[in-house]
Amino acid sequence: MSPIDGTAASGSYAAARAAGATDVAAPGDEPPDPLDTTADAVPDTAERMADALARRAELLLLAVNSRQHALQARLDRMRAEFNATQEERSEKMREMNMLRDMAMEQAKHDDEILKKFIAMI
Repeated sequence: MSPIDGTAASGSYAAARAAGATDVAAPGDEPPDPLDTTADAVPDTAERMADALARRAELLLLAVNSRQHALQARLDRMRAEFNATQEERSEKMREMNMLRDMAMEQAKHDDEILKKFIAMI
C-alpha cells in the first residue's frame, strides 16, 4: 500500500519490491539532478587551470603584439614626417644656394659694368 493515499503501489518500483529487490529506490527517494548535468563527476581542475593559464597567456601575448604594432606604426609615422621635413629643408637649402649663386653672378656683372663705366670716364 502506498503511504500517501492508501492504495496498492504500482509500476516498476512495486514490481521490484515484490520480487525482493532491496536496492531499488522509491520514486520519491531519487537523488536530485546535479546542478550541471554536463559536468564530470570529478572536475579536472588542473586541466581547467592549465587551459585558463594558456588562454590568459595568449591574451597577454596578443595585447603585447598589439602594443608593438601600434608603437611600430607610430615610429613609421614619425620617420615619414621626419623624412618629409628633411626633404623640404633640403629643397629650401638648394633654392637658397641657387639664389646666392645668382646674386653673386649679378654682383660680378654689376662690377664689370661699373669698371667699364669708370673706364669710360
